[in-house]
Amino acid sequence: MPSLKISVLGGFRAEFDSGAALHLNTKKAQALFAYLAMRPGQMQPRDKIAALLWGDTGEEQARHSLRQTLVGLRKVVGSTEPPVLLIEGDSLALNRDVLNVDALEFQRLVSEATVESLEEAAGMYQGDFLEGLSVNEEPFEEWLLSERERLRELAQEALARLLGQYNKSGNIDMAIRSAGRLLALDPLQEAVHRALMRLYAKQGRREAALKQYQTCVSLLERELAMEPEEETKEVYEEILRQGARRKTVGNGAGATRSDGRAILVVEDDAVTRTLIDGFLSGNGYEMVHAGDGADALLQLGRRGFDLVLLDLHMPTLDGLKLLEIMNEKKIQIPVICLTALTGDQVEIRGFELGAADFIRKPIQKEVLLMRVKNVLKG
Repeated sequence: MPSLKISVLGGFRAEFDSGAALHLNTKKAQALFAYLAMRPGQMQPRDKIAALLWGDTGEEQARHSLRQTLVGLRKVVGSTEPPVLLIEGDSLALNRDVLNVDALEFQRLVSEATVESLEEAAGMYQGDFLEGLSVNEEPFEEWLLSERERLRELAQEALARLLGQYNKSGNIDMAIRSAGRLLALDPLQEAVHRALMRLYAKQGRREAALKQYQTCVSLLERELAMEPEEETKEVYEEILRQGARRKTVGNGAGATRSDGRAILVVEDDAVTRTLIDGFLSGNGYEMVHAGDGADALLQLGRRGFDLVLLDLHMPTLDGLKLLEIMNEKKIQIPVICLTALTGDQVEIRGFELGAADFIRKPIQKEVLLMRVKNVLKG
């Protein structure tokens, strides 16, 4: 029966079945014990261990340091029967018959691959392998990094399998929990952000889904200077559309408030266009979209609008040019310009051409609603 429990996930800890802690007072002793614990019963040559942990000293000094460490280990493990520490000639190992090592049990549970074993494995992963332990010896640090990455990948594999199985079985709460734990290990897994957005949407938690998208966008921008993948943007847009459809159905087909105003959104970026739609459609506004200035001119020729939200930077026909044309054609509809450009010149030119207001990107819901209401009120 095992008599010594060794934990290496989330830091080094060891205790006997009695509950008494095994105190190893030096980092080198902990490193040696952990290295042997990951290979229980496998005899390791002293020369190999000495080079692993004392490689920056001469061979004689390294072997002397190892001997001193082993003397300390013998004292703390005691003279149990069967023994914990095995020394045979010029080799040493820990006795597999008396050990319970959390990382080895964790590996076994992941390989078993049932929902129960994967949940147990995920619960055992309390942090990175030997978290906080460093001995500043290159050979050991290389082994440590390799094991740390390998076990972290196993934890991600376990949680990814759980996410898939819970999602398939319709257990949304547990799927969300698994996705959250996955992102705690690796916040840059964009596919997991998408999965979490979809799960929140299934629960009717639309705001949480949209917030998850913003979290994903911020992380990618900050850590990788990248935009989300198209698939991620599509999931986001679909969630926005679902919200708009639910509001339309709730108010009756095609219904708006009794004082509903028609707004033409001229924006070439589909994500921003859908975002604006999501912000305004629930507040009683009828939304019509145009992908660029040329498309907007067609829409303006077909019907009347109470307001135009106009992106200034677009292909084919940009926003400032569209404003000029609207002036020439005497199309007197208030225009709020949207831009991500900095500086005052573009804003000055926009006001010269008759813009009613300016909104800087990224667009904030409260700012957009306030500016739209103020312009329409005027």
